[in-house]
Amino acid sequence: MKRLIIADLKSFNNHGVQTGHYFSLARNYQELFGKICKISVAGGPIYKTGFKDEELIKLPHDFIAGGNALKNKWGTLMNCRYLIRHTSTDDVIVLQMAGAVTNFLAILLFGSKKKRTYSIQYDTEALDTPLKRFIYRLAKNKISGILCPTDTIGKAFNLPYCVVSDYIYTSEKTDIQTIPFNQKKYDFAMVGRITPEKGVVEAIKKLAGTKYKVVVAGKASTTEIERQLKKIASTNSNIELHLEFVSDKDFYNYLRESKYSLMNYQGVYTNRSSGVVLDTLFNGTPVIGHRCIALQFIEMKRVGYLFDEISKFDFSITEDQDKYHSYINGINCYLNEHKQYKIMLSSFLGL
Repeated sequence: MKRLIIADLKSFNNHGVQTGHYFSLARNYQELFGKICKISVAGGPIYKTGFKDEELIKLPHDFIAGGNALKNKWGTLMNCRYLIRHTSTDDVIVLQMAGAVTNFLAILLFGSKKKRTYSIQYDTEALDTPLKRFIYRLAKNKISGILCPTDTIGKAFNLPYCVVSDYIYTSEKTDIQTIPFNQKKYDFAMVGRITPEKGVVEAIKKLAGTKYKVVVAGKASTTEIERQLKKIASTNSNIELHLEFVSDKDFYNYLRESKYSLMNYQGVYTNRSSGVVLDTLFNGTPVIGHRCIALQFIEMKRVGYLFDEISKFDFSITEDQDKYHSYINGINCYLNEHKQYKIMLSSFLGL
């Protein structure tokens, strides 16, 4: 039986916690293809916190948050070396995007033309300097293809590519049953890791003191962001903060209990795909976000609303039940499209 390996060469370890979408994506592949082939998850020691021994290819190194940068990069290279040595030519390897340039360097040094290796790319950051492009060109002949969210990204890497979303909806149900509109606990949710580029502080400043209930849940990337959010929330009872690592259960509950997920993306997040967007839609919650490339499909698929400037946005949209239900209908249609994504990806990987 053919084996598909979803590998995280970086294996980010944030003080004993795995942050980001890496575990979720590995589980998504298990759910998608577990019935048609054997699935193995390759990751460093942190992966033992999320997967059983029999599911794992245990890579030797984690990327330790706050650790020595050179040692961490060396660990990523050694993880690739270990992975290639412990896989066969019958295996299909999919590399998660984590430190893309280091991944390409690892493939250059230790990859094999005889092994089918695919790389997930959410943006073109790995090509944005002459040095990065040089490393990629040298590694390119050891990469079988690119998995990416847009044609623009796929064409930039000049390899066979497959356009798929970050996650693919796996449930057979495409008619999501949500909490009734008038029983939602929050008007807006902002969940996930809180970085400056997500525009959370700016959004909270706009919503502070209004009649709209907002939940912000996630670990702040800087003490300054945490300080600002706490200061605003301390004098505005409509803002509820949970500034810590959020469990999967709480993460999904905050989304389901909210009328909308608010995404005020700035900077780098405007041009790259976001797993939180898909988590939101998969849980039956429409998106309201800043108009940008990363979120343009929200309008195209009619699963939410985009604004140009949050300072001018009229938040009373949360009171329009008809508009809300039109977005729910759009989500149900969008999830039905994901059945085709699974077929496309399976064919591209040769499963």
